[in-house]
Amino acid sequence: MEIEGHPTQDLVEELEKRGATPITGSSSGPNTEALRFLAERLGDVPGRWLFLPAEAYHTGFDEIPG
Repeated sequence: MEIEGHPTQDLVEELEKRGATPITGSSSGPNTEALRFLAERLGDVPGRWLFLPAEAYHTGFDEIPG
């Protein structure tokens, strides 16, 4: 069986189609400037933060997206 695309990237793209907003950051938390932009755009809405480390893309199927 061959997997088309990158499994993690496919999941991220699907979540973005459903309204997720990617915010850069590190294990210390999201980038504060990006959070300010998001708050201005959406207001204070409930949601869930997901830390997706770069290693999540190391599936061995293809290259890490750029």
